[in-house]
Amino acid sequence: MKKVIYILLISLIVLALTGCAGLAKKQDVKGKLFVPKVNYSYFKLNNGLQVYVFEDHQLPLAKFAVWYKVGSIDEPQGLSGISHLLEHTMFLGTESLPKDEVHELIKSTGGINNAGTYYDYTMYYEEIPSTKLELAMAIEADRMGNLKIDPQEFKREKEVVMQERRKRVENTTFNSALEKIQAKAFKESSLHHQIIGWMKDLKNINTNDVRRYYNQYYAPNNAVMVVSGDVDPQRVHKLAKKYYGDYQSKEIDRLNIKEPKQTKERFIKVKENTKLPIIGMIYKIPKGNHPDMIAIEALLDIWINNSTSRVKSELKKKKNMILRVGAFPVELRKPGFALIYTMPMKKEIIDQVKNAFDEELKKLINEGITDEELKIVKKAALKKTIFNQKKTSEIAHTVAKSVIRYNDPKLYQKKIKRLKNLTKDDIIVAAKEYFTKNNRTVGYIVPKK
Repeated sequence: MKKVIYILLISLIVLALTGCAGLAKKQDVKGKLFVPKVNYSYFKLNNGLQVYVFEDHQLPLAKFAVWYKVGSIDEPQGLSGISHLLEHTMFLGTESLPKDEVHELIKSTGGINNAGTYYDYTMYYEEIPSTKLELAMAIEADRMGNLKIDPQEFKREKEVVMQERRKRVENTTFNSALEKIQAKAFKESSLHHQIIGWMKDLKNINTNDVRRYYNQYYAPNNAVMVVSGDVDPQRVHKLAKKYYGDYQSKEIDRLNIKEPKQTKERFIKVKENTKLPIIGMIYKIPKGNHPDMIAIEALLDIWINNSTSRVKSELKKKKNMILRVGAFPVELRKPGFALIYTMPMKKEIIDQVKNAFDEELKKLINEGITDEELKIVKKAALKKTIFNQKKTSEIAHTVAKSVIRYNDPKLYQKKIKRLKNLTKDDIIVAAKEYFTKNNRTVGYIVPKK
């Protein structure tokens, strides 16, 4: 398999360097903006690799991505951050491609490439002229099974990741504090740590650890391939079999540590370099495809996020108690969390602000939600959902996340249906079920001096 991919890559590299076509310039599409239907071609190789193809022939461009069902929630104790570190390692080269060759090859076509690691997935993508699709597919096939880990290069790349952690976590007030609040909220599961991992673990992870992790999770039956743009499904199918068909499926021995049910409120005070205090609250919520998620998102908007929300109307506009506020759910294939944050105007009223949040939620539950609030939140959520899917590549991205998490390419449509059918009672039930004091962790981020 290595030899076959190597020979094919050599021929494709020659073509890439001698017949490069730059990316087409951005063009205006006549007519009104519309939302494409979620139409795609689907096939599955014998080794378990799922392939989704979304055609869009408006421009001679293609986006190719391989998603792996592995992220920081799969990391065992002592190996926090290894998913993200492996993502970096994937750019150090293979037996066929030296370090930086992947980037240079894609760049030579006028394209771009990158990758990302999240709590529950890792993905790699290329945006290229559609005539160069085969090159992108060959590159990712090579990286799926032929990763080369040079000890010295790995050591340098690990230092890059540790420096990234210093910059994004340790030297960033909110992220540094959030890490501690999240660790307080989650005792057993891998949500105890951030995606980038603990510094002590990053220092100790070695090439053998990364190689074992790579061999464990980077397999065709643990991956989803998504291709969108000016592409032909039959050709994609042919190329997928050509480059990925010989890989064998693996038994995925996945970490499965459940977080014990929280029975009382948790609290932590963190001293940071901040002039104003910050309150962070974490509530535990179900996994992202749970029917209650639509109601949870609506609740956060009515209670906190919308310009006319209860908190903004009362605490920010009327009483001038807070400077900033926001809330969002972290949706995962396992139970996730909702994060609420706010910045009180002064440290002396931090308890008062926290209690005011509770009071607004209590009033929302006891007095109910108005027809106008429900109308506004449903309209805004539907508009946001549709707006985020205005491009074929964005629809492909949404479907890919649903498949890699829940093996459900239709979740997008289900969510729209649930949103349209959402009632005021649904939101109240979600508030009572998930947004209780016994289900939350409160963090006070206060000035050191």
